[in-house]
Amino acid sequence: MAPATPQSDEKTQLRLCVNYRANNLVDSCGARGSKELAAALKKGIEDHDLPVTLETVHCMSKCHLGPTLRVLPDGPYIMGCQESDVPELLENLKKGDISALAKRFPLLETGRE
Repeated sequence: MAPATPQSDEKTQLRLCVNYRANNLVDSCGARGSKELAAALKKGIEDHDLPVTLETVHCMSKCHLGPTLRVLPDGPYIMGCQESDVPELLENLKKGDISALAKRFPLLETGRE
């Protein structure tokens, strides 16, 4: 399912998990770099004045695959990206090319919840 490209007057909404589970003894988005990703995304969004909002949350049930980023309300998961991927993320967000992000950072289900 590929969401429509946002219109120029609409803001793209992103949700990013920043949870640390079990004091970093268990896989988690926070342990995989999501806090650094959040800081870099926030700065990049502001610096480039992009029509994007970023919300950080504490679980989206995919910590074993994270960092977990999702386009809202029904968009794809953008999985496993890191702080070093922010320029690519911002470029695709600027172009409204969410499907390119979903292909580059796919959600690969493992059957594990």
